[in-house]
Amino acid sequence: MQTLLADLAISMSQFKKNPAAVLRQAAGQPVAVLNHNKVDFYLLEPALLATLLDEIGRLQAAASPAMQPPPPGTRRQQLEALLSQAKAAGR
Repeated sequence: MQTLLADLAISMSQFKKNPAAVLRQAAGQPVAVLNHNKVDFYLLEPALLATLLDEIGRLQAAASPAMQPPPPGTRRQQLEALLSQAKAAGR
């Protein structure tokens, strides 16, 4: 059993039919896209992803006062590092 980290979920086949409509109907909320009843990925609007990455940066800075938040241009690097960590953790 897998925990859903979103209030909205859709099957992969429904998502493939019209991804833009799914995003529009989500109205800014994250959507879990399921493949064989397991979360394959989460669909997020760019503004929500930016907010999440900013919050991660603030939390990291608070945990280590000597650490400065990364410059805004490194969000892609942050996301890639988080994805690598998640894959390494077996998620």
